[in-house]
Amino acid sequence: MPPSTIVNSEDGIQWYIEQQGSGPHLILIPSGEGDCESFAKIAAFLARDFTVTTFDMPGMSRTTCPPSAVADVTAPLLAKQIVGLMDELKIQVATFYGCSSAGLAALSLVANHPERVQSAIVHEVPLHFLPDLEKLSKKDDAEIIIACRQIFATTFNKDPAAWEALGCEFHARLERNYVTWLRSYTRLVPEELSNEDLTRRPITWTIGALTAAGAFFDNVVTATKAGIEIGTLQSKHFPQVSIPDVLAAHIKSSALKYI
Repeated sequence: MPPSTIVNSEDGIQWYIEQQGSGPHLILIPSGEGDCESFAKIAAFLARDFTVTTFDMPGMSRTTCPPSAVADVTAPLLAKQIVGLMDELKIQVATFYGCSSAGLAALSLVANHPERVQSAIVHEVPLHFLPDLEKLSKKDDAEIIIACRQIFATTFNKDPAAWEALGCEFHARLERNYVTWLRSYTRLVPEELSNEDLTRRPITWTIGALTAAGAFFDNVVTATKAGIEIGTLQSKHFPQVSIPDVLAAHIKSSALKYI
């Protein structure tokens, strides 16, 4: 296990963070599961070249927060919360990786806090509302948990066995996270980002070669309009779980281009 600690930021969030390695700062932002355990393998690999910081998201797993921190989640709010944590950790500038909602946070950091961003590496960013998830959020907690177990294990993952192998403690923490994710994070309003916003700092952008083509085609359109090259990874939504070695190499090479 990497060294972990609790860090209090001025907005009342008590962050569970893990930090390891040395070198330029690299921040791994968890996606919908909200728990940094899914980054364990790639963080260990990347710590050979970077100071790697990751954390549980506000209101998720071991990070606690005031209700206001998750009452009206937006990409700019997530970016502001992460900058608040960076201030406490004395991290002036960092490279960021995020997929899904974490990708939205990374893009918002580029747009709204470019002075804190070396570059951003994003995968499959939800640029539109997902009505099926909105319907699911209306169900009771037990129904949400059952549905999300299936969504996260198979829809989001190429390798369900690798997802299960993250362990009993991880999956027990996710039972509560699923409800927070559906009720707060899936309502996250995609920020209107101009081409200028998206070019304030370098962005490396991918989608999954194994994800249905229509799901994130808007990523291709948005990146292309901004003049950002977009590639693919041989994964679905969570490459950190199914292809951690490939993702770690991708993050390393992408980050080093701009350091």
